[in-house]
Amino acid sequence: MIKIIYKWCIVTLLLFCTISCQQEVKECLEDCQVGNSLARLPVVGLEQKQQIPILVKAKSAGNVRIEYRKIDAKVSQFSESEKLVEENDYTVNLNLNDIASGQKYQYRVEFSQENYSPWYQFNSFPKAGVPGKFSFVFSACLREKYLDYDIFSQIKSISPTFVALTGDQMYGDYDGNINKLESYLSNDKLRQEMISKGEKVLDDKNILDAFRSKYNRVFGSSYQNLTTNIPMMAMWDDHDFGEDNSDGTYPYKQQARQAFVENFPANPYEDDNAGLYYSFSVADVDVLVLDTRWYRSPMQNEDNQNKLMLGKKQLAWLLENLKKSTSKIKIVFSSVPLNDYGGDTSSNRPGYDSWVGYQHERSQVLSFIETNNIEGVLFFSGDQHYPSAHILNKKSSLQPIIQNSKYVEYKLADLGTSVLDFSASPLSYKKASGRKFELKNQSDPNFAYELFRPDWAHPKENKSHDAPIVVGSVYGLAEIDTSTSPATTSVTFYELNAEKLVMEEIYRIKINL
Repeated sequence: MIKIIYKWCIVTLLLFCTISCQQEVKECLEDCQVGNSLARLPVVGLEQKQQIPILVKAKSAGNVRIEYRKIDAKVSQFSESEKLVEENDYTVNLNLNDIASGQKYQYRVEFSQENYSPWYQFNSFPKAGVPGKFSFVFSACLREKYLDYDIFSQIKSISPTFVALTGDQMYGDYDGNINKLESYLSNDKLRQEMISKGEKVLDDKNILDAFRSKYNRVFGSSYQNLTTNIPMMAMWDDHDFGEDNSDGTYPYKQQARQAFVENFPANPYEDDNAGLYYSFSVADVDVLVLDTRWYRSPMQNEDNQNKLMLGKKQLAWLLENLKKSTSKIKIVFSSVPLNDYGGDTSSNRPGYDSWVGYQHERSQVLSFIETNNIEGVLFFSGDQHYPSAHILNKKSSLQPIIQNSKYVEYKLADLGTSVLDFSASPLSYKKASGRKFELKNQSDPNFAYELFRPDWAHPKENKSHDAPIVVGSVYGLAEIDTSTSPATTSVTFYELNAEKLVMEEIYRIKINL
């Protein structure tokens, strides 16, 4: 039957293929296509209001939908059918509706009645708005040059509720610099053909294709086997935004944005076609995801009221949502660390790339939290290239319940308006030592109080520029349970033991809520 329909369409095309019917021809080709398939495994998004987006990337144009059901159900549900088009690199978000809480689902992609992908599985979130238990892995910095260790299979084995990628999922300016596209495409056949025709090499389409290529080169099979089963939360930082220490003046940020949304499931972004900041909830916990690149001022600018990290609109949104949240804890994801030690100083520019280089705006956030008596604010960040835990807005009277070389425990009531900053990276990249630790800062309320950093993250005196590159894998695991009394939050840092090829626990912070 399919062959008959296909032959009928071809005959129709031959009879009516004129200039006036080109659109009809295109639609007929899409409707008749029976050989489409996945270019990459589906990516599961964050569940909100009983709906989950799943990002599908196919090899060609056509219609697509998703069949899904609970594992033990006999009757399937279907998403709406959507078109795959070249303009979006044959990617589309398909929404699964009426998702029940705390259930295991199976799903498959349907291109036509007899053309399906294999079945995949995911677990839905705990019930929204009520106490519950969940976990997430967070880390950043994934460079294709250092992908030897299968970090994604390790993360998948933990079965977190979701994975938070806090930036630099690829490096646009390394391993072929998209900002110097003539060089990046120097051995590319397409470039040579364009030059021979007298066409311009460096244009918006080339830049967009280069961004797409970067993601394709990083997101290998182990990554795809993770994202097809575990919901993904993603944000960008400077390198996947386009350039080291990039800011709102970056000329190709629209192309960077399009490539980003083609590679990660849809989120309820506050600004259309602009910054990628948004909020969501898990159980009874509110989560805010920041965009620290789109609106920011250059890091070399003088640090005053005109130097912005978030921009005025996003800053107001952050403060308003922190104030109105009734969650015992409020989670904020920032692609750059809040503490005083993790700032990048590269790019031959003065200033720091993290929040420490934007002290005026950071002080606004911390002062607002203190003035409005907002408790339980936890920041999770990337970029730093070493794991750490810090306390900001620390009270001099704050004391832990228990503390040793690998563990510390606090009560939320004792923390008050203190803000904790947890940073974990790299997923797979060079380890880097941080800014020098200053013991005198530990008693200064204007500085972040350092709870933890590994020994290798302390700068060494007379460090040689010829020192060997040390590549590692680091991530944090946050486990939250608001259904117990007391409710608890714990953050555990893991680092790759290169000899045993296992992830080992190196430090843990627990908070009794």
